[in-house]
Amino acid sequence: MKVTGARQDRFLCQPPRDLLGALLFGPDRGLVKARSAALISTLAPDVDPAFGATVLTSDDLITDPARLMDEMSAMSLLGGTRLVRLRLDHERSGAAIAKIIKQIDAEPMRVEAKLVIEAGDLSTRSAIRKAAEAAKHIAALGCYPLGLRDRRQQIKDKLESLSIGISNDALDLWVPLLEGDHALAEGEVEKMALYKGYGADKGASVSPDDVRAVAAGAQGSAIDPIIQDALAGRVDSLDSRFRRAVEAKTSPIAVHFALQRHILRLCEASARMDRGESAVSATRSLRPPIFRMQEDAFVATLNRWNGRALRSALTQCQTVERELKSTGAPAEALTERLLFGLAKFAARRHAA
Repeated sequence: MKVTGARQDRFLCQPPRDLLGALLFGPDRGLVKARSAALISTLAPDVDPAFGATVLTSDDLITDPARLMDEMSAMSLLGGTRLVRLRLDHERSGAAIAKIIKQIDAEPMRVEAKLVIEAGDLSTRSAIRKAAEAAKHIAALGCYPLGLRDRRQQIKDKLESLSIGISNDALDLWVPLLEGDHALAEGEVEKMALYKGYGADKGASVSPDDVRAVAAGAQGSAIDPIIQDALAGRVDSLDSRFRRAVEAKTSPIAVHFALQRHILRLCEASARMDRGESAVSATRSLRPPIFRMQEDAFVATLNRWNGRALRSALTQCQTVERELKSTGAPAEALTERLLFGLAKFAARRHAA
């Protein structure tokens, strides 16, 4: 069942009663993840997607593709709907998965769970995509980047839900910076909402100056060297750069979120390296791509930080994010502590 265009929003809000599952795919993984979450909330509303779902990966099915059908036909010990989530990073088991999709569609009486498959961009030749599009009880939703008009509306709607307005001039400046990346857009709007106090001040509105102060890309030339110094262990350089940035009214919150997003991308590349890719190949596989002028520094950081250290750094960023969201949090002090903690760790690794 192929679901396209404007039909997707209606479908996600009210999927057919006889729907057994869906394949969501596309180049924007953030959009795939967001639409997957929206579908799960209506397809299996009584299931906790974080803890109540069986999660499989494409690697899990390489040696045992039948496991997918086993999970789909297993009854819940506690009653209620079961949810099986399959995250595809490759299609080496594509033919077997396509066969199981056809089996599920042909024998719905055997199925005890709902299936949600999340994948990257799949060509029209993909066996999995073909099987889902041809099925009666499995849907296929291509998740493609929003156009500028839709991205503009996404930003307005999200801010309005938080009692924050935004001027047309601010939108004109901000929207092009967020083109093609749903997760980035969501994170940037959340960051802006934090900067504006989550609408605590009546009549709060985002101006072009706010965008220049906070938005990723609008002040990247000042923030990027700070992040590079922190992750390279250049403590003295970091100290002077961060001081100058603060004096120039660069938002510490913007620095924090830029750092967090950079580390998240490093984690994604590191995971690719764990699967056998080189640092350069893993870097060039990221979407949206790393700018070529930043590629060497990104690869050097990947070679300096292993996956475990990067995951620890990301956890530290998330802890600081929670602290920043508390009323009266000292943003500059919290961000400075995080930056220098990471820089000192990197310096010790370099010296070892």
